[in-house]
Amino acid sequence: MLGFRAMVARSQKIIMTNEARVLKQMRQERKLSMRDAAQLAGISVSTVAHVENGRMNAPKGKSLARFLNAYGGMKEKSFYQRVREFKEKTTPRDELIALLERAKDDQIKTVIQITRGLMVGS
Repeated sequence: MLGFRAMVARSQKIIMTNEARVLKQMRQERKLSMRDAAQLAGISVSTVAHVENGRMNAPKGKSLARFLNAYGGMKEKSFYQRVREFKEKTTPRDELIALLERAKDDQIKTVIQITRGLMVGS
């Protein structure tokens, strides 16, 4: 089975890429569990999970081909076109949380003050 040595692992740091998001979306479109996807691709379940959750770099080359074959045989060029066109559906709440995760403490204090002012009387 293809595992962590074939792709650079980074389990301590999470970096979500559109490649990972598209791979997850493709798996879900085919109604495959992570276990089923791993079996079809000949990789470990943990590799599928780590790639999809941003704990491992997105696969390239032969590793990517394994994922794509398991998910319907899409060609690499078509996959990268889909990645370029990918738009994640986010709610305003998700967007606010993402912004707050990047904000500095003084910016967070300002957001809290503004929010409290908006919530008066609610």
